[in-house]
Amino acid sequence: MKRMATALALFATLALAGSAFADDTGAAQGFAQQEHAKLTALLKQPASSGRDAQINQTLERLVDYDELGRRSMGQPCPAAEPSCQNHWNELTDAQKTEVTSLLKQLVQKNYRKNLVKALDFDIVYKDPRDQSGDVRIRMEAKSKVNPRDPSVQVDVLLHGSGGSYHVVDVVTEGSSLTKNYYDQFHKMLTDPSKGYPHLASKLREKIAK
Repeated sequence: MKRMATALALFATLALAGSAFADDTGAAQGFAQQEHAKLTALLKQPASSGRDAQINQTLERLVDYDELGRRSMGQPCPAAEPSCQNHWNELTDAQKTEVTSLLKQLVQKNYRKNLVKALDFDIVYKDPRDQSGDVRIRMEAKSKVNPRDPSVQVDVLLHGSGGSYHVVDVVTEGSSLTKNYYDQFHKMLTDPSKGYPHLASKLREKIAK
């Protein structure tokens, strides 16, 4: 989750390159720039509980937590694992609500911790492109603090239309967040000694740290 928080911070707090795009990807870019402006303004405010609350509100618009939860549970299957087990449909409505809420709390917690770190990177943006109904925005992040470090490639997947877009996955150096979480959740949910209670407990532990 720390990887996602850092990638979201890079995506949401830095301006996108101003090249010309097709209509759908251009709308996604406009959405990102709008949220960038709001988060940049918040970063300039002194740290406070009020500022954190406003950041969380912005994240409500930026991240589709419901879709993130579904994809992390195998609905739909990760692209690299087309025959996965759909654990989302196995959960009760109460469990779906709970796991989505826990993932949301974890994202927001780690996002706030990593937000300012985004200012330590120079970003080069590539042309966004369509990918199976999502818009993939690719960026290469170069550390200003440690310029000898290799660039990090981060892809953010947005889903939506008509100027309303939400983050549904983050791919860092080819590693998908929802695929990584699916792998972890699958192991716990298919282990007779663990199951859903263990999964929820582990998420709560991460939130509490």
